[in-house]
Amino acid sequence: MFGDETWLRLFPSTFLRSDGTTAFFVLDTKIVDDNVTRHVMPELDNNDWDLMILHYLGLDHAGHLGGTDSETMRSKQLEMD
Repeated sequence: MFGDETWLRLFPSTFLRSDGTTAFFVLDTKIVDDNVTRHVMPELDNNDWDLMILHYLGLDHAGHLGGTDSETMRSKQLEMD
């Protein structure tokens, strides 16, 4: 599980590996997602998981910061696409 640390609080001791980030620093639309992305390729190389949770927060944060029609939202949508 990589991303929103809420998963770790809801399901403690469930994940083989995890790196949670706080969802409450809403001004951050980049570092929270970079932290998730950096784990993707190494995890894909592992064969000991059945489900991988990648909970990106940046898009949600972009929506809170500028709304659905903001430049922040548009650039974040392009990044996630």
